[in-house]
Amino acid sequence: MIKITPIDINFMMSTILGMLPFIIPLLIIEYGLMIFALVQAARNEVVYLPKWAWILIIVFFGIVGPIVFLIVGRKKETEND
Repeated sequence: MIKITPIDINFMMSTILGMLPFIIPLLIIEYGLMIFALVQAARNEVVYLPKWAWILIIVFFGIVGPIVFLIVGRKKETEND
């Protein structure tokens, strides 16, 4: 049986609080990228998969999903000069 003492809890809390300055900016970047990719998916044409599938990929695959969509999933606009 594992016994957790108040000293262990204090150590864990100080460790978590020490990492917050690194975690919060990463979360802001991740959710900002997710929102941007969702708006792009809703407004633009998509390729390879239906829109609903891209939206699921964006939402459920963390930071990788929006990046994959922005690189692969958006339809490229061609200029007719």
